[in-house]
Amino acid sequence: MDVDAVEQVLKEHGCTITPQRRAVLRFLDGNLDHPSAARIYEAVTADLPVSSRATVYNTLALLVQLGAVGLVRGTDGEMRYDPNTAPHHHLSCDQCGRLEDVPATAVTLLLRGQPAAGEVRFTGRCPTCLP
Repeated sequence: MDVDAVEQVLKEHGCTITPQRRAVLRFLDGNLDHPSAARIYEAVTADLPVSSRATVYNTLALLVQLGAVGLVRGTDGEMRYDPNTAPHHHLSCDQCGRLEDVPATAVTLLLRGQPAAGEVRFTGRCPTCLP
């Protein structure tokens, strides 16, 4: 996620860059953990205690609407936020529940050069849980 580019898109859509929105963007920038809205709220309020739950959740909804952040369902069924908007797929760890990005090119190789239609979800072990 390019925070400056996302801020520019927000401005182009008439949105003010508030400290709360900036805190959400900073938390998501480079975050590969696919955090839930609750986790993002916890992190943002730890950094900026004046943030309300509604402000954080509304910011996330706006970022999804503008295509700056993707949504992916976690292994627990909860929606997770994905700042990686490049084409990719996911590995769901069947031990810890972590979601890992899988490059689209790797899936294309598995499908003998054909791009996947939609998201491909692999199930297995993440690097941390491998024996």
